[in-house]
Amino acid sequence: MTLRRSLGQQWSKSILANRLALTLKKSDKVQQLFGGATSLATVTNTIAALVFAEGEPVWLPPMESSEQTPLEHELALHCLFAASRLLFVKEIEQGELGQAEHLVLTIAYQWSQSLINTPTHTSEQTLSSDAQRLCQLLQTINTQLEKVRSEKRHSSRNMGSHF
Repeated sequence: MTLRRSLGQQWSKSILANRLALTLKKSDKVQQLFGGATSLATVTNTIAALVFAEGEPVWLPPMESSEQTPLEHELALHCLFAASRLLFVKEIEQGELGQAEHLVLTIAYQWSQSLINTPTHTSEQTLSSDAQRLCQLLQTINTQLEKVRSEKRHSSRNMGSHF
């Protein structure tokens, strides 16, 4: 039974990564980030792996393999937040992230900014209070990481100045 559950979770990760890629492809700001060696597929697979890192998330609806539609913006936000939360802890504890992981954090921040800054015209497009809170938390994660990175750069520059 464990093998079946594991295979099912791998399948769910691949479906999530594919649908997340369909969602992120529509954002010009996100597309601008992919001029380097890391592909969108690598980043979305990283996000999917992080979303499922603690088991199958209860907030994620079941996904069919035949479904080839982008994720709803708030569901993509939830995925980006889940991944960013884990990467925040990893960077604070271990200090270094890979290129794909850095891109996840950048995309999550930009995604939250785009959701906040998009003018809404219908009640259907307005962000739920949960989504607004996730956007605020992603902004906080970004601010805290920038502060930590700045302090790290400052301390490494000053290491040789005491002689």
